[in-house]
Amino acid sequence: MSKDVIDTSQWPLVHYVMPDQVNAEEATAHIQALQQVLDRREPFVLIFSGVELPQNSAEFFRQYKAWGKATRHAQALYCCGAVRVEPDAAKRQSLWRKALRYLTSRTIPYPYLVVATSQEAEQQAKQWLRGKV
Repeated sequence: MSKDVIDTSQWPLVHYVMPDQVNAEEATAHIQALQQVLDRREPFVLIFSGVELPQNSAEFFRQYKAWGKATRHAQALYCCGAVRVEPDAAKRQSLWRKALRYLTSRTIPYPYLVVATSQEAEQQAKQWLRGKV
């Protein structure tokens, strides 16, 4: 797995670049990297970029779903929100519609927003973090 898939160098901003595919051999490493973020037990914001969903990544999705369920409480405590960066307006609108379904179904225990630029993502992240850090 590429070392820069999950980048915590700008903590509490955590950058997660979703790859085109997460093969079965890399799935556990991705989940472990996510777990390491939670294990810090400090407020953070996820900033996502890359593809919407990795293709041919069944093992990753299986592990991610189980991990998400097992860590829901910790995610609610420490993740102040997630921001998806999508420069393309049509894709951004599509992602936002999907995000609304997740938010209304209570699949994710934190706020989620789709924005056009990294700068917007960082501004939103700082707003969510204000008063939490």
